Amino acid sequence: MSKNQSYQSYLENLDFVRSSINWTNLNNFKKNINATLPQSIKYFDDLRLVEEKMKGFLCDDSWMGHCAKYQLQSGGKRFRALLALITADIFHLDKESAIYTAVCCEFIHNASLIHDDLQDRDLLRRGLPTIWNRFGDHTAINLGDYFISGSFESLVKINVNADYKCKAIEELTRIIKQTVKGQSIEILGRSDIDLKMNDYESTSRAKTGGLICLPVKLILSLKGFQNYKSDYFKPLYETGLAYQIQDDLSDFLGIKDRGLPGRDLKEGKMNVLIMHFLKSSTSGERFLLQEFLKRKSESISEEDILNWIKVIKSKGIIEKSIEHLIAVSRKALLKSKNTDLKLYKIVKYVVKNILNRISRKIKY
Repeated sequence: MSKNQSYQSYLENLDFVRSSINWTNLNNFKKNINATLPQSIKYFDDLRLVEEKMKGFLCDDSWMGHCAKYQLQSGGKRFRALLALITADIFHLDKESAIYTAVCCEFIHNASLIHDDLQDRDLLRRGLPTIWNRFGDHTAINLGDYFISGSFESLVKINVNADYKCKAIEELTRIIKQTVKGQSIEILGRSDIDLKMNDYESTSRAKTGGLICLPVKLILSLKGFQNYKSDYFKPLYETGLAYQIQDDLSDFLGIKDRGLPGRDLKEGKMNVLIMHFLKSSTSGERFLLQEFLKRKSESISEEDILNWIKVIKSKGIIEKSIEHLIAVSRKALLKSKNTDLKLYKIVKYVVKNILNRISRKIKY
């Protein structure tokens, strides 16, 4: 009965969004981004090599190798690998170095997913049981670390100037630290209704933006570009915020692969919808929401989640979150255009990819 109600809520949410003027605005905005997404056929052979390298590094006959194979075979869009390949073309890095960089970025991304799923107690990833759910908590911790070690190994294989390679490794360690700090701040901030929108945004830029920046930072380091301005990468960090907003919306609407809508609510996550809700809520609503978010997830029913989805939706929060997504995406594009046309080309690709992620699922 509860799952049927959740599925009905999912359908109602999609119909609601499709009828929203802000959804029309988002799609019009996306169409006006003059960025041609690369044809998969162009990078098909390169991505095949990336897959082969990833399996070669990690998928041996050990227990970790078996689990790594399960993780990699679960799929994924290989967005960060493709971003590395595209950036290498734009900045003229050799193909072999680009392949190893793409492998590095995918390894770090998968490590973050494995550890995130464990900490969030997510049961599904890409429609399959998550690593901790399938193999246990200890294996999830070890496998995440295993992927991180593989990321360093792939960078070591790159044959470029030693100083450039050291700079790339330094960037990798910096991004890992940044991502871990962002994740820890997010966890510590759960159920904290005193959290400000600025806090949410800065955490999203650090945690999500860092991993989007990683392919570009590594390619530039390997090319020896080290004298760019301190704010050169800000537009890419802004796309990290855009990515997180669309991810929060996708979770709320139930179009992620986590099975049901509103999983962030169940986990007490302070996502963008809750942040906007707190701005317009009464003191009584804030109190009730805090009490709900503090509850242990196993004590929360699907009916409880659906009730809060209705309350939040009734405040126009979905529309405000879509407006927020458009504003952040526009800011990223403008910043990159004023910084560097090559960076602008990359940011246009990233933003259009992010907006396509949510629009494709809602369209049909």
